[in-house]
Amino acid sequence: MKTKTKSPKGLTLVELMTAIATGLIVLLAAGSVMLIGQTSWNDAWKKVNLQRDASYAMLRMSQSIKAATSAEKSSNGRVLYIPKQSNPNITFSYVADTNNLQCQIVGEHLQTIINGEVTNLQFITDPNKHTVKIDLSLKKDDAQAHFVSTVMMRNYGG
Repeated sequence: MKTKTKSPKGLTLVELMTAIATGLIVLLAAGSVMLIGQTSWNDAWKKVNLQRDASYAMLRMSQSIKAATSAEKSSNGRVLYIPKQSNPNITFSYVADTNNLQCQIVGEHLQTIINGEVTNLQFITDPNKHTVKIDLSLKKDDAQAHFVSTVMMRNYGG
């Protein structure tokens, strides 16, 4: 008479431990990939925001300079005063204590254009060419942005 052999109906302890170890390795690898991707995304987003802030500041200053008849800078080059004949006077200033870029339009409240991210701002005026060079550097955490632009006053003739 033949005897029937029973086939195993479950997993052995070794098979179960191997499956768990393999699953953990896959989960750790996927988690590492996601963490690296998220970190890269955050770093890129910080740089984009910093460049956006710098671009906005450069646009505000450039538009004011283009509409000006003249511009004067402070002795340290960190304040630009733009007197206007038909519009209110405008002053752009870098406050080193707070790392802020501020704009003051006569008759209005002081506006902070960039808050706590400015590492350097220099204005260089050339009255003969009717230009103002703006050198702006920003830093937040490990992200940096540096913009340099030379702007010509379009209304310098009056």
